[in-house]
Amino acid sequence: MPGKLTVFPAQRASRFLVIRDGESLEIGRDPQCGLVLEDSRVSKRHARLRWTGAAWALEDLGSRNGTIVNGEPAAGAELRDGDAISFGGLLARFERLTAAQAANLDSERMAWIQSSAEMRRRLSPDLGPLDLQLRLLEAAMELTRTERGFVLVVGPDGKLRAEVAAGLSAEAVRDERFRGSMGAVRQALETAGPVMLSDVRADPRLGKRPSVLARGIASLACVPLRHEGKILGVLYVDSRKLGPTYTQLALDVLEALADHTATILACAGRASGPVPLPPAPETEVVAQLQQRIEELLPAV
Repeated sequence: MPGKLTVFPAQRASRFLVIRDGESLEIGRDPQCGLVLEDSRVSKRHARLRWTGAAWALEDLGSRNGTIVNGEPAAGAELRDGDAISFGGLLARFERLTAAQAANLDSERMAWIQSSAEMRRRLSPDLGPLDLQLRLLEAAMELTRTERGFVLVVGPDGKLRAEVAAGLSAEAVRDERFRGSMGAVRQALETAGPVMLSDVRADPRLGKRPSVLARGIASLACVPLRHEGKILGVLYVDSRKLGPTYTQLALDVLEALADHTATILACAGRASGPVPLPPAPETEVVAQLQQRIEELLPAV
């Protein structure tokens, strides 16, 4: 029976891996491991997950911080559905899957591979920093089936600066319902984690905001931009229509897009000379967005 191992890194979206009968999976920091966990608590070759012929068993490989299953040291015992695992303090969960569930996850992963290939095709090395950010923002909108979005960067003074925007008009930014967007931005920055809602109205924190009640925003996603342990800003997208149910894989892809955006921002910050301005039609929207941000989020 296929299995699913989900790992919960600190302040990141969870990562999962599907394993099938007959396979053996080594887990650790070593790049040669089948599941690489880049966490200082994890040993280079930390643990092994193997198929016994009837079930999955987890054994520790002499790791420095140990492997724990449901509070007990792992000693090759068979795993059960829902077992809680600790790889030296890095938490994980094991689940048994049906063949149909495994096939569905495979289909999602294939879609992720295709999305990644399309994204690489768009990111021409000839594009400037703002054009690259705009391409990544558009890819995030396609992934989440949203209509508009923007990228915000935290400046040295702690204030947010608008970099690029797509699908927005100056009138929409000035609209009072735009406050809901800033609520999601604040939440993502305060928690240093992603906010993904296919139905914003059902969220206890954002669902009662006037911007949501007035049906200004129905679905949204806001992901922090991280680089070398620092939060550089956020990538935000939303729609006035209800979105599809967001899967873990969709969140993984969105965070990958955010990581690319953060890398571009970091490299542009190190480059000499001024960053080129956005295209003329977009300049007014970005300027209006900047003014609105200063009103609603003066500092973070």
